[in-house]
Order: sequence, then C-alpha cells, then structure tokens
Amino acid sequence: MKTDFLKGLNLSQEVIDKIMAENGKDIAAEQKKAEKITQERDSYKLKAESLETQVNDANAEIQKFKDMDIDGIKQAADDWKTKAEKAKSDADAQISEMKFDYALSAALTGAKARNSKAVKALLDMDGLKLNDGKIIGLDEQLSQIKEENSFLFESDEPAPTIVKGTNGGSGGIGGKKPSEMTYSELCDYMEQNPGAEI
Repeated sequence: MKTDFLKGLNLSQEVIDKIMAENGKDIAAEQKKAEKITQERDSYKLKAESLETQVNDANAEIQKFKDMDIDGIKQAADDWKTKAEKAKSDADAQISEMKFDYALSAALTGAKARNSKAVKALLDMDGLKLNDGKIIGLDEQLSQIKEENSFLFESDEPAPTIVKGTNGGSGGIGGKKPSEMTYSELCDYMEQNPGAEI
C-alpha cells in the first residue's frame, strides 16, 4: 500500500502513519511465514535428494551382489585363511627363535663366555633344544668347547699376580714376545695365563 493512495482519501498524516505501521507488521509477518515455508521446502528437497542418493547407492550395491562370483569369494576367503594361518605360524616360529636366542645368551653369560658370538659359532645349533627356559644339550657342548678353547671363557682361578720392577725376560713363551708367537703358541699362552694382557 502506498501513502499517496491514503493521502488521496483525505486522511490525516497521523492516521496514515498508523495504517502504514500496521500494514508493515502484516507484511513482516507474511514474510516470516514465507521464509519458514521456503526453509521447510528446502529441507524436504535436501531430504529427497539424500534419499535419492541412498536409493542409488543401494541399487549399486545390489547390482554388485548380483554380479558377484560366489565361488571366487569362497576361494578368496580360503586364501586369506591360509595366509592368516601361515602368518601365525611364522610369528610363533619367530617368538620361539627369540626365546631360544635369549636363553642361549643368558646361558653363555652364566658360563662366563668372554665372547658369546665366538662361542655360538662353535656350537652345533641342531643339537640344542629349548625346554622350559633351559637349553638341552648345551652343557655337554660347552664342556667340550671349554676343553678345546678355554681362552673363550673367564677362568675361575685367580689371575696371577704380576710383580713390577724386575728387569728379567720379555715375557711370553721361551722369551718370545706375543707379537712373535704363532697362533697356536699364543692360544697355549692365553690358556696358561688367562688374565695376561697382550
């Protein structure tokens, strides 16, 4: 409604202002109703689009199931089962190997091995077996290695006391320096003098 129309009816400005204010309230109320209806319409439109997407997705999944090769799926399941069993078997073997290595290292430390790697190289690993944290067959092999290569183990005998201040001899065997000894002479010397420094 335009104010010129109301002025043409010979209404006072005060009455025109009241009519225009009331008309403005009516227009604002109708605009709110229209906005609410528009929002509801947009909401329903979004829901309809979402439902249409869901229906399309469901139809696509149904088509996948129709196209599926059931025998292929069973074969794939069997293959995965086999792979899982192999992975478990491999993991169990690795854990057993780790337990064996840990128990062997602890046993060699307990046997006072100076160099565990060198002693392990002399062991017949096929003749050893882990049972309840103890390695079966190790004691026999260690006894033999100690007899043949005692320098690989710390001696239970106290180290010889070396007295300083003598000017005699150059040490070693028969007056030989360690750098002049053969390997077997050096092994014999180390066996007889486990605490000696070269």
